[in-house]
Amino acid sequence: MTDCNIFETLGQVSSREAASVFRDFLRGSVRQMICEVMASEVTELCGPKHRPNDSGYVRAGSSPGRVLVDGQREEVVRPRIRQEDANGVQQEVNLGTYQAAGDPEQLTASIIQALASGVSTREIKNVKPDSPGVSKSNVSRHWQQVGHKFVDEFRGRDLSSQNWVAMMLDGIRLSKDQLAVVALGITDEGLKIVLDFELGSSESAEVSKDLVRRLNKRGFACKRRLFVVLDVFSDN
Repeated sequence: MTDCNIFETLGQVSSREAASVFRDFLRGSVRQMICEVMASEVTELCGPKHRPNDSGYVRAGSSPGRVLVDGQREEVVRPRIRQEDANGVQQEVNLGTYQAAGDPEQLTASIIQALASGVSTREIKNVKPDSPGVSKSNVSRHWQQVGHKFVDEFRGRDLSSQNWVAMMLDGIRLSKDQLAVVALGITDEGLKIVLDFELGSSESAEVSKDLVRRLNKRGFACKRRLFVVLDVFSDN
């Protein structure tokens, strides 16, 4: 990719497109996270598959399910469980995690909580100062556990295998009081890839520095001049 091509590509990456790329990335990840959250609740109630507990809850297969993610319907496989009463009669039990995912507002809050749980204690305090009681909720606890796994795996990816030619840093509003500073990388083939993100209540030089330092440790590098775009805050 020539310098001319790079400038042309950068000209096409507006704040709105950066937000779209990040939201598409989240949407694709959320579907997997929802499945893992439901599986976590099933294991808690029934015990591991190879060692079921005596709680009275038993696995009962699965069925198609639907959730609404960022205004778009996503198909998921919904695990089913039953509980046996004292008379030996089994009744289906609704999973709290699936019910919560059926409410778009509650799902959005759960996603943000999951992302926040993957960052440091200091960042969680800054990002969500009014949520000391969230951990008491089983649904929130499952999302936090899955969020830790998701962020660890995402930030553990090696970035040295791609030939990067440009990077864009942009602030994207996730909710009324939640901002994500997103690093978007562009390869020599013109692919736009979410590299990493930081959560905060506002954009700041320190947040951006932390993000760039982490990218450097993960092998982000450029064999030629690296073009960097620092965009102003976007409400997209």
